[in-house]
Amino acid sequence: MNHKRVLSIAFNMSLGFIPATISILLCEFISQDVSIYIGAGLGLVYSYMVLYMVKPQIHNFILYISTAILVFLSLATLSPIGYCPQGNLPITLEASIVLPMLILHLHKKRFINYCLKRKDACDKRNVVQSAESTIVSSRIVLILAASHFVLITIYMIATHNTLNATTHLWLFRLVPAFIFTLSIIFNQFGINYFNKIMKNAEHVPIVNDKGDVIGKSLKIEAINYKNIYINPVIRIALINRGMIFLCNRSQNCILDKGKTDIPLECYLRYNETLEEGIARLINYVFPTNPNIPVSFSTMYHFENNITNRLIYLFVANVEDDSLLCNNHFRNGKLWTLHQMQQNIGKNYFSECLELEYEHLKEIIYTKEKYKES
Repeated sequence: MNHKRVLSIAFNMSLGFIPATISILLCEFISQDVSIYIGAGLGLVYSYMVLYMVKPQIHNFILYISTAILVFLSLATLSPIGYCPQGNLPITLEASIVLPMLILHLHKKRFINYCLKRKDACDKRNVVQSAESTIVSSRIVLILAASHFVLITIYMIATHNTLNATTHLWLFRLVPAFIFTLSIIFNQFGINYFNKIMKNAEHVPIVNDKGDVIGKSLKIEAINYKNIYINPVIRIALINRGMIFLCNRSQNCILDKGKTDIPLECYLRYNETLEEGIARLINYVFPTNPNIPVSFSTMYHFENNITNRLIYLFVANVEDDSLLCNNHFRNGKLWTLHQMQQNIGKNYFSECLELEYEHLKEIIYTKEKYKES
């Protein structure tokens, strides 16, 4: 069990508003053009650090958008056409940055699915988490910006489009900086709260197809992120008198809901050995008989459009079939190999069991032959 922070401050994507916020504040003391140049420069430096110096790499998409807007405005200052009325840079920056945030939020599923297509497993996880954090940050700033827009609208209607200097200072020049700053603060509160409720959450390892641990993730991510990366899973086949004990999978399973399968299956926990994982699973199902002998059978990589697993298959010989009368087993019964053979390929068994059948059959035949000799 890991008790470190789940999300670091790097996942506060609202930090990407810092260059724009600095430009807004500087334009109150120096020329508008120079404040834009400074903000654009800071944004480029910050983006370079995120892309090439910070490891592991966590992409701040809001920073990239803000920097692109500032660079565009910097180029616009070179044009003879007035790009922004004097004193209106803050509201211009707010509108220019919030609009891409709105588009991103409206197409959030496409955005996240695009990030899911990355090939490298560990980098994919960071990119996906960055994308999800960006969506959260965009939602916060959109709420604040919408409130600002409503406030401006109400004021303009109430005063018949007349603005005094003080009102203009607050509504058009200072509030945009407050919006970006509040977005950073609220986002950090959200991260701190998330870390607080998730600090005792269970982690599972991320492995390659050889079983080498290359990272870790929250167990809930292994369930929700489907086949982004490989997680190890323990499966234990229960054998009694040459028959395999099978039961129906729960309707809550993410894979093969309701199909017939071997009943003992669980994710391996992070920093947990296979022996510890087996003992945990056996003790959970058979608390009064935790010493059931279990032997390793095979390891294989299983992947479909729902999950991505490195499966460790074990076999347990259960001499006392009364142990199989267990509340953990739903509609369970012993199947002969002949009965299983008749149902193979008919979409009755789970995908994993269909792959494991021939291997389990050879194990049973070998054991029966050994008994006869």
